[in-house]
Amino acid sequence: MIKILPISRYKIYGNSMLPTFKEGNEVLTFNWFINLKVGDLVVAKLGGKDIVKRVHKISGRKIYILGDNKNNSTDSQDFGWVDKSAIMGRVIYYGTQKDLTSGR
Repeated sequence: MIKILPISRYKIYGNSMLPTFKEGNEVLTFNWFINLKVGDLVVAKLGGKDIVKRVHKISGRKIYILGDNKNNSTDSQDFGWVDKSAIMGRVIYYGTQKDLTSGR
């Protein structure tokens, strides 16, 4: 996939990233030249869905991603290692829709 714009916006659905994000929060991602590190928050496209998770481990072209709410998250514990090509972007900012549209 060619990522045309450097910044993308995603909405949080579900509770897999509590307490970091709650349902309805929105995130901005940087999509170009992503140099991932353990602890980074990322958006991955898996099974046609965009999911927000935290990088837990990196091994070459594969990453292991987990939700912050370990008791309520579908993540690498369920689907295994993810190829880095599935990463749409690294989260650089988050807030509510009002925060993102008003510039606060």
